Amino acid sequence: RSATHPTSLGLPTCGRSSTSLLLIMAKEDFQEKLADLEEKLKGDWEARRHAVQALGRHAPRGHEPAIALVEGCLQDQDEHVRRAALEAGVKLVVPPPPSEDATEEEAAAALAARAEAHGGAACKRLLSQALLRLGDKDWGVRRVALGAVGELAPRGDAAALAALQEHLRDDDDDVRGAAVAAVGRIAPVGEADWLAAALKLLQDDDEAVRQAAVLAVGRLARPSDAAARAALAELAREDDDDKVRRAAASTHHALTARAAATG
Repeated sequence: RSATHPTSLGLPTCGRSSTSLLLIMAKEDFQEKLADLEEKLKGDWEARRHAVQALGRHAPRGHEPAIALVEGCLQDQDEHVRRAALEAGVKLVVPPPPSEDATEEEAAAALAARAEAHGGAACKRLLSQALLRLGDKDWGVRRVALGAVGELAPRGDAAALAALQEHLRDDDDDVRGAAVAAVGRIAPVGEADWLAAALKLLQDDDEAVRQAAVLAVGRLARPSDAAARAALAELAREDDDDKVRRAAASTHHALTARAAATG
């Protein structure tokens, strides 16, 4: 539902002065592009949505004028524009997470860059805005806001976690799935109450929510947690959905391997 994260630009994280900005402007004349996009933000809802999406794709990460335009669109009267603004805001301030095939060194570097970004002023502003959007009347905005909170908040952020609680019980399947995914990214590893909340959603009626809960359990459970491993093993054997079974089996295998490696 969203554009891919622009990982290829090698741009700075929030709060850092942008040496790369000069290279981007020389290559793509971004300043002229920015003026054009700002003008399109005065158009109809579709033009505004496309302009916000373009800001997320093309603006250098940490580019304050672009971030300011995106922040303004978080209050837009159209829900599609608000969704696009949340997604673009994340791309403008937070580096992407490590890829699945990243080396240990690459993963450590990616996590360090994200941690640095989380301390930046722009990240904190956007996190506050995303938390406000959790109360949006549109379920789609709530879903995207939950994903944004999961990206913008550092692990252990108590205020962000408290805001997620009620959305684990939302009537909308997509919102519940986004909420448990965010919990998996933010809650402290091994914290019993949040792990229990993720484990509970392994039994959700919706298969996409169960799959999101599997990934959350994988991020939250310690390798030594036999109960979490048993719950995943049961799901891998008995769930009605093939994708859920495969996700549960993969996560169970990873936890078991880590348990064996750590003794």
